[in-house]
Amino acid sequence: NEYKSYLSHVDPWLERARCECAYGVGIFMARYPDGLGELNLVKENQEKGERKKKRRVTLPRPRHDIHLSLWKTLKSFVGKDLTRVAIPVNFNEPLTFLQRITEDLEFSDMLDKAADETLSSSMRLMYLAVFSALPFASVAKRYSKPFNPLLGETFELEYPEKGFISVAEQVSHHPPVTCLHAESEKWTFWQEFRMDSKFRGIYFKIIPTGSVHFRVRATGEHFSWTKPSTTIHNLILGSLWNDQEGTVTITNHQSGEKALMYFTPYKVTKYYTKIKGEVYNKEGDITLLIKGDWQSYYSYRNATDKTSDWSELWSLDNDVLEANKRFYGFSPFAIQLNEMDENVAPTDSRRRPDQLALENADVDKAAEEKDRLEEEQRTRRKNNQNAKPQWFAPYTDPDTGDTYHAYTGGYWTAKLKGSWDDCPVLF
Repeated sequence: NEYKSYLSHVDPWLERARCECAYGVGIFMARYPDGLGELNLVKENQEKGERKKKRRVTLPRPRHDIHLSLWKTLKSFVGKDLTRVAIPVNFNEPLTFLQRITEDLEFSDMLDKAADETLSSSMRLMYLAVFSALPFASVAKRYSKPFNPLLGETFELEYPEKGFISVAEQVSHHPPVTCLHAESEKWTFWQEFRMDSKFRGIYFKIIPTGSVHFRVRATGEHFSWTKPSTTIHNLILGSLWNDQEGTVTITNHQSGEKALMYFTPYKVTKYYTKIKGEVYNKEGDITLLIKGDWQSYYSYRNATDKTSDWSELWSLDNDVLEANKRFYGFSPFAIQLNEMDENVAPTDSRRRPDQLALENADVDKAAEEKDRLEEEQRTRRKNNQNAKPQWFAPYTDPDTGDTYHAYTGGYWTAKLKGSWDDCPVLF
């Protein structure tokens, strides 16, 4: 019934997809009335010991040496949309964009804290504000490009140590659209990553246009925000470095309360890694202050008591990242993402032969396989045989009014049954 109000004035294809998504979500929730969905099924399986394993701490081989000139490679791309350009595999890291957005969940402990039902709304917003900025710390000095996922490619992660499961899927190739859905006993987290880009020779700017969402199971509160812009500098001379730009607004759609995180670029201040934030109540008064450095730490204090001390929220273990420099600068969490699980879908990023070859420092094979996969995808598109997304469909959010791809359920059930008959052949 919720969809009838707009069925008469939307694009027919989108109308059908939205209805199918609504139907799928309805069946999904009817099947799992406690709201925990497939999480309970996965947990039951984990408790049987079938998914327990020791995670790896390094990649199979250190990073290969890059012998190509970045500028010689990129100069012909100035002014072009880099999402449509084939970058040599030498400049890739052995992860896809599906895995890169999953890296946000490295900091899921902040989501656990934000989902504590005993918290005030201000404290909940404060934890989410810090979570929105934390992923920049683990990728601050990583300048290699993740692999572009193929249309219909997926990535899943079971992480019982942190108490969540997640699944991501590439739902569009041009323009690239990457979706993720994760859940734990306390919360649900989802995002759709889209972006615009600007390449002007000396810098490359990424402008995210998708949205990030978080819901607290105990209270039903729904929060959303967008990501700031990132610019990578010194593509011609000198050492690569990056800065972030923009104001991130985290909104509580039930109470109207919000938090703001301010990212200031180098062109404004030489202290460009410093960050500050403010949490507002529904009357518009500042209740909490946040300060930090998006590369290293965050603290907060009560805004109504000027004598209150700053309390530390989080700090980076930089020694770990330094130790992993030869492994693309990956964090321990990122190192684990491409570790093979033979039970994942045939469309999972872990199964990409080009990425596996790069992880093993076989650059020639990685380049050969990357070219093959991209050519096969072009052939499928030319023959109108494109892969169809299996696990996400367009949905209009009643709180924000935005349309994005939402998870329709079924992935984890298919995995536990080993039933992948409907998955496309990509690799």
